[in-house]
Amino acid sequence: MTSRRTTDAHGASKTISSFADLIQAPTANSLVMSQRLALEATRFWARRMRAYADQMETLACCRSPDDLASAQTKFLERMRDDYAAESEAITAMLTPEEPRAPRRRGNGGTEAEA
Repeated sequence: MTSRRTTDAHGASKTISSFADLIQAPTANSLVMSQRLALEATRFWARRMRAYADQMETLACCRSPDDLASAQTKFLERMRDDYAAESEAITAMLTPEEPRAPRRRGNGGTEAEA
């Protein structure tokens, strides 16, 4: 026999209780995380594709080799910054939050100073 999780949904219909059980399951967390990653990746690639399109317009307006070099330098710097920011965003998503330790309170009921 399988064990059934209980929920805090007292008196709720079977459908709501089943849904609450599903949300509390580890697979639900995996689904939510995969959706968040997919959304973040989609947003990133949309920004990068816009940057490539903008770069083509910028290159078409260049009148000298110096203009071209300047445009390419700006594009590469923006790309570097975008990828660095995206790696930080993905890392933050994948890093589990550490539980916060309760703060100690002094004799007067205020937070103790370190």
